[in-house]
Amino acid sequence: MQRHYKLRPSSYLTFFISVTCLFSFSALFILPLAPILLVVMGLIVFFVSVLLIIRDARLANASSCVAFRLETDDAISLILRDGRHLTGKLGAGGIILPFVVLIAVRLEQGGHRGLVMLKDSMDANSFRRLRVVLRWGVKRQDPVSSV
Repeated sequence: MQRHYKLRPSSYLTFFISVTCLFSFSALFILPLAPILLVVMGLIVFFVSVLLIIRDARLANASSCVAFRLETDDAISLILRDGRHLTGKLGAGGIILPFVVLIAVRLEQGGHRGLVMLKDSMDANSFRRLRVVLRWGVKRQDPVSSV
């Protein structure tokens, strides 16, 4: 059984990345380091935060995952904004909570990719079904869809 999920930009994720960036800035500037190191590290934090917002929260980058398919045997196919497909397996370490789902993916091409989905990343019914499928396993039939 194959399940397809379409993602949309997340305002909540944008907010959380921005707040984390601000906390990182405040933690940096209380460190007793040379001013040039503080500026360099602050720029690194800023650029990484902007890249995460563009790629994962706003889904505006060519390498942003805009949809994915869950298949049997823990296989997953990521569909990127530029049309490429990345295939892999669900990795260990995923988190399924009522308001957030974190999926770790081991790519067949090598490397890892993480998907962060908050409640506003997809419609409520799809988000609920995703949580059920991930919690009970892709191999089992979704009891909600058989009703």
